[in-house]
Amino acid sequence: MKLEELKEQYPDLTFEEIGPNDAWEEDKAGYCFVIEALPHRKCGRVTVMVDDLPRVAFTGDTVGLRKMLINWGINRDHLAYVAYELGRAEMSVRDDKTFLQE
Repeated sequence: MKLEELKEQYPDLTFEEIGPNDAWEEDKAGYCFVIEALPHRKCGRVTVMVDDLPRVAFTGDTVGLRKMLINWGINRDHLAYVAYELGRAEMSVRDDKTFLQE
């Protein structure tokens, strides 16, 4: 999936490309997700790390972020972990508390 396709499919999310590669594409191996809660902005953020380098960050409602990641096609174990962390981030946003990914 290309970044432009994600932007079209999820207009409610903000996308920030971090890496220098304008033709960024999902890497099937060697990627992970860093989850953040942004209580001051009342939203969450997911940064995709490829080979330990940040490539693209998605910011928006945690439910929208979860829906986008479900369609990403990651394996069930990884998806369960990401969904769990997004749930914790959502609670942090709602309660205006500090969040630290486990």
